[in-house]
Amino acid sequence: MKRLFIIFIAIVVLLSNAVYFSSPVNAVGSLACNKGFLSDQDIYTYYPCETTCSEGAGGGALTAPAPTSLTGADNPEKAWNYFTARGLTPIAAAAALGNIQSESSFSASVEEASGGGGLGIIQWTGPRRTGLENAAAAAGVSLVDNDSALLFQLNYLWDGEYDALTWQEQVNAETTVEGDTTIASYNGNFSSNLAESQAGNGATMVFHALVERSGDVPTEADRISGFGVLTHRIDNAKAFLEQFSGSSGTADGCSSVSAEGLTWDQAVAAAKKIADNWDTVFCGDGSVKGGFYCDWTDGYCTAGAAWMAELTAPDPSKVPGIPNGVDVANRLISTNPDVYTAANPDGSNLQPFSVWSFGAGGASGQPGHTGTIVNVGEDGSLITLEVNWGGKTAGTTKDFLYDPGHRVAVFEYPSFEAFKNARNGYVYNATATPKDSATATQMATKLTAFASAGQ
Repeated sequence: MKRLFIIFIAIVVLLSNAVYFSSPVNAVGSLACNKGFLSDQDIYTYYPCETTCSEGAGGGALTAPAPTSLTGADNPEKAWNYFTARGLTPIAAAAALGNIQSESSFSASVEEASGGGGLGIIQWTGPRRTGLENAAAAAGVSLVDNDSALLFQLNYLWDGEYDALTWQEQVNAETTVEGDTTIASYNGNFSSNLAESQAGNGATMVFHALVERSGDVPTEADRISGFGVLTHRIDNAKAFLEQFSGSSGTADGCSSVSAEGLTWDQAVAAAKKIADNWDTVFCGDGSVKGGFYCDWTDGYCTAGAAWMAELTAPDPSKVPGIPNGVDVANRLISTNPDVYTAANPDGSNLQPFSVWSFGAGGASGQPGHTGTIVNVGEDGSLITLEVNWGGKTAGTTKDFLYDPGHRVAVFEYPSFEAFKNARNGYVYNATATPKDSATATQMATKLTAFASAGQ
């Protein structure tokens, strides 16, 4: 017993002398998971025994307003950004895209090649086509191949055709894009209730049953071989999921998005990914600002803010070269007003992916410090992600510090006011916040794709 007691004391002494660590210390066993013990010893750490990226499919609340414009390099990316901004999970958004690709290749005006009368992105047919055309005429929208027509059809698909959330919740409930194409069926009469045969059959087949209802029904040979004619829709969905979220096909907390922004686990995963892939992010071809920050030895909090803004921006070309930390927020507001506005003093208009600035005295031109708010909770709490910060801040409810050569930190605060008062020796200056929740959700989608890629 005496020997065991001496070993225990040695472990406690070892832990009490640590500054921070990012993974469990095997010799400590359950002590590494004891939050009370860690707090009493003043050990600054992310609690390593909490689950990471395992909270389920997630997704938004399906209540986000319709975007007023589309962002993306091509129509598939524009549709992806639209669906995820409105609250679909990456799994559900990929399923929708997989079906749309098979139907129309994202053309808002294409007619059904076989002459069946289908029109547009999901090939509305019969009374459904008439309803679309009447709605477009009433809105003064010409159904040609341009962003206006695509946005109109996405809005019509979302809440115009049925004037209710008749498919979104059911598609969002699925945890994979995979499905059995040999049992895909519908009874020919649309109902807001999903046929029992499709519940749990993967988001691609659920979307097909509820929205597309195509004639691509399996033959007897398909049933025997197990390879249905709908397989190409699933293949499309898997490809889009990999392209836009970095995920291979099943739901996980790292690739899901919500209106609040990143979860704690997602923020930690992103922080570690930044630090572990520093050279890729900040140096060489394709790096932020063409490697401008690569050789910096200090002051690289601005590099982190620049990278975050450029990665998540609807139009990366409009993100400026970012100056001293104290000036970052105001520079983003002045140079990219289509995306950012100034946060109210009480934070009442704060959105996730707000970029903030502190200064030694709050004056322009000082080095200062900057970072990004990646979560705004319903209770007013905040999660920040920042680089080049290695010290604990006041008033945090959680903190994660990681330093494999370049320091990265994630902090949680109970309120915006607590965050503004957390930096001894620094004065809060300004925050550039996304102008609407749809833009913030698009930003979250891009960062979670970065954090989950390769997992």
